[in-house]
Amino acid sequence: MILDDSAYSTKFYDIVHSHDRYIIAFGGRGSGKTDSFYLKYLLETYQPYYFKLCYVNKEKANIRDQQYAGFKRVAKRLDLPNLKFYDGDYRIINEITGNSLIPKGMDDPEKTKGLDDITVIWWDEVNKGSQDDFTTLNALLRSPVAQYLQFAISFNPVSEQHWLRTFFFDKDNPYELNDLFKSNTLLNHSTYLDNEFIDQDEYLNTLLQNSNGNVNRSIVDIKGLWGVEQNDNPFFYMLSSIEMNFDEYTPSNQYELLLSFDFNHSPTTCVVAQKRPDLKKVFVFDIITADINTSQNRTPIQAVCDKIKSKYGNITSYLYRVTGDGSGTQQKSDRIANANFYTDIMKELALSQSHMTIKANIKHSLSGDMCNSIFQIFGKSYVICGNTQILQNEIKQAYADKDGSLNGFKKDNGGHFTDAFRYLNTNLIIKTDGIDYKRDTKHAMHQLTGIFTA
Repeated sequence: MILDDSAYSTKFYDIVHSHDRYIIAFGGRGSGKTDSFYLKYLLETYQPYYFKLCYVNKEKANIRDQQYAGFKRVAKRLDLPNLKFYDGDYRIINEITGNSLIPKGMDDPEKTKGLDDITVIWWDEVNKGSQDDFTTLNALLRSPVAQYLQFAISFNPVSEQHWLRTFFFDKDNPYELNDLFKSNTLLNHSTYLDNEFIDQDEYLNTLLQNSNGNVNRSIVDIKGLWGVEQNDNPFFYMLSSIEMNFDEYTPSNQYELLLSFDFNHSPTTCVVAQKRPDLKKVFVFDIITADINTSQNRTPIQAVCDKIKSKYGNITSYLYRVTGDGSGTQQKSDRIANANFYTDIMKELALSQSHMTIKANIKHSLSGDMCNSIFQIFGKSYVICGNTQILQNEIKQAYADKDGSLNGFKKDNGGHFTDAFRYLNTNLIIKTDGIDYKRDTKHAMHQLTGIFTA
């Protein structure tokens, strides 16, 4: 089926006709970018070649009222024939070609199951998801019968610190793609001024009213530019006390490498640090990750350990000190009897029990207090540097709930790097033996000033 170009704004001609591996459509509200994807993918179902779209929402409950309703609305407006809408599960099938659009909510524990032979993924409001989710979905695009493979994302550029900014865009130019995506990605930036189907003056007044004098919101909603992260209750409220940069750090083999793990299939995360008594500094300088799709026939833990050995050698090159999520001692990494996440690490890195510092997880609020105390006491002698951009962004965004927990932030953002970072500080950066955190939080905190080592 072919529609006259007047069915959509000229700004989105390239989107409607693109077969690029990636499409990144971002900008202000009311530009019409979302409708261009509804149109694009409905039209694709009429093509003679095999086409199967997965359209994604962070929360499954929102699919009906957002994308599914949008597809319905555009199909009705353009009077598109032969499309069957299934209100029960929100599938859309072209009854002539058999090509289909299927939904997927990323809050579904079985989120990656049932996505066989997907040719295209489109995630609107991808800013509500995580980089881990994007990586997991991207690995599923491998249909052998696809005419083309494509991952399209659309969003409002909420924050300069957001993973979307650091993952896709040039380090120095926030509106140009980095070298990894430049050659195979269609980039489209739009604002309400690109929408030919609205009263632009009236819509501008609406956006101004909605911003209510909030300059940051105006920048994002009206101009479609990257905003500034607003964190009214930061979990790491003493971050300004320490030094953060991206300068390379070369570890010394005279001192232990500190490895702190957080265990997830997507991803397993390891934060790498080193205490340098000779320099009287602590360096957090590397992030190593792997997910279920990283390496064939290797678990995420094994894949992370492979990367550690590749970068830093084995135990003969560096002394390793390992910590991480305390629940890893109970979780099974495979079907081997008596195996858990830490026994896997010991096996892969040729470590003994003496290299492990595994402690029961403490409350979020207490771990936050401990981290902030560390930042305050060490000051600029605590340095986060090197390959840690994603960690730096995440800990800047981390916010505390009313009870001091990270649960809300983790639900929205994953928080894997934040968790590994917390375990590093509470278990390895300070000496904490003999302190009963759960029994007497105030007493424990009172002692902290006397037990730090630089």
